[in-house]
Amino acid sequence: MSETSATSAAPPGRAEANNGRVAGTQAISRAFALLNVFRDEGGDLGVVHLADRLGLTLSTAHRIARALVAEGYLAQDEGRERYRLGPQSLLLGQAAQRAMGIEIARPVMQRLADSTGESVNLGLLDNDHAIVIQRIESSQPLRFSMEVGTRIELHATSMGKSLLAFNEELRGHIDNLGDTLVQLTHKTHPTSASLRKDLAQIRRRGWSTDDEESMLGVRCVAAPVLDSAGQARAAVAVQAPAVRMPDKRFGQLGPEVRGAADELARLLPL
Repeated sequence: MSETSATSAAPPGRAEANNGRVAGTQAISRAFALLNVFRDEGGDLGVVHLADRLGLTLSTAHRIARALVAEGYLAQDEGRERYRLGPQSLLLGQAAQRAMGIEIARPVMQRLADSTGESVNLGLLDNDHAIVIQRIESSQPLRFSMEVGTRIELHATSMGKSLLAFNEELRGHIDNLGDTLVQLTHKTHPTSASLRKDLAQIRRRGWSTDDEESMLGVRCVAAPVLDSAGQARAAVAVQAPAVRMPDKRFGQLGPEVRGAADELARLLPL
């Protein structure tokens, strides 16, 4: 048999397209993209909205949504073309929390919240963002609420800067940001050079700050949660209204937050 004929005789049922891409991955990617819309927006969503958000035809969006309903990842009220997350999505999320040890982290975060009187967030690195995966709310009436699942910018938040400072794989991310950075407030680092200077200081002291860089009126202190190789995969932050976080409190909270981060590093399966 010639080399050409041997190469072209693919076995029946082989799950690859001619270009080497696994067959069916487009459908899988679209299904995940559709679920991500529910993750980010929540509530009941119509098929027209889903199609528009994903750039799909109505028939394609409807077909994917119906398949996810059949598997229990979406739910639909009878007679309505509106969908919401289903019970299998809840069970999958609970399984992910167990696998990631999220409940193990809660007592450590609660002690930090009790000792500081402020809200505490745990964020996990997710490609070029961090995502809030656990939160303890402050008991004080004046507080800023951040929902679990919120995606945050790395260059403008205390958790994000802790991840940038202590994860070598993210060094290229700063280059990708360009010389001029996206400004979330007038206090956001304006340039990559300014950000790099801040990150060098963060590496020296072991914790980071957010001086109203992501939202005016909110200040934060964070520290990296390191894996066994010394790379930041998560970060923990104390978040407070600026009126309760004067400059001197940054220095008071920094070592305490770093201690909680070190404890979480021993507990979490990063």
